[in-house]
Amino acid sequence: MEELLEEALVPEKEQPYEVPGNWVWTYTGSIAEVVGGGTPKTSVKEFYKGGTIPWITPADLSGYKKILISNGKRNITELGLAKSSAKMLPINSVLLSSRAPIGYVAIASHDLCTNQGFKSFLPSKAYYPQYLYWYLKSSKPYLESMASGSTFKEISATRCKEIMVPLPPLNEQIRIANKVERLLSKIDEAKRLIEEAKETFELRRAAILDKAIRGEMMEKSHISRESNANLYEIPINWKWKTFGDVAQVCSNLVDPKQYLELPHIAPDNIEKGTGQLLEYQTIEESKVKSPKHYFKKGQILYSKIRPYLSKVIIAEFEGLCSADMYPIETDLDAKYLFWYMLSPFFVEKASTAGSRSVLPKINKKELGNIPIPVPPKETQKKIVRIIESALSREKQTIGYLESIVGLMEKLKQSILSKAFRGELGTNDPTEESAIELLKEVLQEQVK
Repeated sequence: MEELLEEALVPEKEQPYEVPGNWVWTYTGSIAEVVGGGTPKTSVKEFYKGGTIPWITPADLSGYKKILISNGKRNITELGLAKSSAKMLPINSVLLSSRAPIGYVAIASHDLCTNQGFKSFLPSKAYYPQYLYWYLKSSKPYLESMASGSTFKEISATRCKEIMVPLPPLNEQIRIANKVERLLSKIDEAKRLIEEAKETFELRRAAILDKAIRGEMMEKSHISRESNANLYEIPINWKWKTFGDVAQVCSNLVDPKQYLELPHIAPDNIEKGTGQLLEYQTIEESKVKSPKHYFKKGQILYSKIRPYLSKVIIAEFEGLCSADMYPIETDLDAKYLFWYMLSPFFVEKASTAGSRSVLPKINKKELGNIPIPVPPKETQKKIVRIIESALSREKQTIGYLESIVGLMEKLKQSILSKAFRGELGTNDPTEESAIELLKEVLQEQVK
């Protein structure tokens, strides 16, 4: 027993960090039997068709959020199991993906088997499944360091038995796992609420634009009533006009060979619905050959393809744009027209203007007929300031929420790090040392 115990304990100089006095550092192979998975050598229908045995692959754990797993995307038959090296794993076995990729972890909620991408730890008196689950899940860099191979990295069965584990008394393992799950679930719930808040940003943004173009974000003013049911009420000193009355499409097709150094802007370079310009290339870099529209700084660029995507920007430089875009000049404040073109009302009108269903597109005539509420020039500028101020505050809020999400990820790592150092405040130093637990398991192995 002394020899077995000496082999089972990690030498002090090799221990990654210090743990409480009634804990021990040991190896996975000393506390559990390690079992590999398997796949039938040939893909015969009889190995899978009508199968009732859950057969788990690493792909089944991609994005998997739960601890327990019962089924994968595929089952295997008794014959398929017999023709592979896979073995049935009992409930509470801990599954570790040992290749492609390394580090996915789950606990079997009932009997199942795995493919060769797993090494699994059978249930044992020495460990609580959820404790080992969280330890392995938090140890991905360490696990990856144990892998070898040239074609792809894999942790061998031998190396899986050599994974070092800080082993507390069994009751402490249970307390740690429960507290970790409780704390992480609170963090996940907070993250969910933050994501919901971020998702409503688009709704709030649309509401801001809608109120602004209706004059509802200004001081109280008289409202005129329109007999046209397709339009909405506007302040009495505003006028309804058409797009063609206040803006012109500046078609100016040129040979791109003459403008190799200028930026090339296509619909794909504009983020939908936000008015944000994404990364772009020069004409030379994009290797375009067909004629493109030349545009000037300050003009509005609008994608006539799929108008429901609402791709529009104000050009901050001169360049060439796709023939699927309109360079636009306006008698209005350019930013007022820009924000109006991003508003839900305009997007709805533009999206329903065309008659093509295969590739929706709005032509110049259809664009020119879209109604526009036109306030006095000074009011246009004021509306722009109100919109940009409101959206700036929204962006600051989103940035703040995103920073909190980053802090939460760090908090998760901190919780897991403290958990396996005995720093969560759950350890009872009067409990019998885990070395007695280890001796009990080793004694059974001798028998």
